[in-house]
Amino acid sequence: MHHAAVPKTYPIRNGILAALPSEEFARLFPNLKPVNLNAGDVLYETGDNMRYAYFLNSGAVCLLAESSNGESIEVGSIGREGVVGVPTILRVERALFRVVVEIPGDALRVEAETLREEFHRGGKLQIWLLRYTHALFTQMSQSGICSHFHTVEQRLCRWLLVTSDRCQSESFQLTHELIAQMLGTSRSAVTMAAARLQRLGLISYCRGKVSILDRPALQMTACECYEIIKDEFDHFLHP
Repeated sequence: MHHAAVPKTYPIRNGILAALPSEEFARLFPNLKPVNLNAGDVLYETGDNMRYAYFLNSGAVCLLAESSNGESIEVGSIGREGVVGVPTILRVERALFRVVVEIPGDALRVEAETLREEFHRGGKLQIWLLRYTHALFTQMSQSGICSHFHTVEQRLCRWLLVTSDRCQSESFQLTHELIAQMLGTSRSAVTMAAARLQRLGLISYCRGKVSILDRPALQMTACECYEIIKDEFDHFLHP
C-alpha cells in the first residue's frame, strides 16, 4: 500500500465524504492520505490496534470472524459507501475482525484520533457515521441469520449481489475457494451452487471472473436478507 498527500483534484467517490458539507470536508481533507488496496491486503488482523480508519473510494473490503482453529466467515463487507474502522469513533482500539481487501481499489486513510475529533464536533459526519454504523450492524446481523437458516445457493446469491453493490460492478475476480471462505462452507458446495446459477443463465464464471448476467433473477433466487441489507445501505445517507 502506498500513500502520499491527497491532490486537490483527487476524485472523491466515497459516499460519506462526498455528502459532507464543504466546511466539514475542508477540515478533514488535509488529514486524508490516499492508499492503494490490493486484493488480499490485510488492513487489520483480529486484535490489532486500530490506528487508522479507511474511507473506501473504490473496491471492497470484507470483515472476517475467525474461530480458534482458523476457520473464518464473512460477517460484513464495506465498499465506497462507507468506512473501515467504525469502532474507532467509539474509542474501541482493538479490531474484532480480520479486515481483508476483497476487490482491489483505493481508499482515503485518516488517523483514528483525527476522525474522533471531527466526529465529536457533532456535525453531518457524526450523523452519517452513526447511520452507517446502524446499516453495518444490520448487515452483520442478517449475515448471521442467513448463514444459519438459508441454503448455500441462496447465500451465494445474496453474497454476489452485496459484493456487486459494494464494488459497484457486475463483474469481479473471485475464486470458488475465496467465496467458500466468505460463506463459511465447502468449496464443493459453492462449485455446485455456482454451476446451477450458471446453467440458469444468472451468472457466468470463467477463470476466476464472476459476472452477473440476470440481476432481477438473481435477486429472486436470493433470500430476503439481500433486500433487508440493501434497503439499509440505500437509505443511510438519504433518510
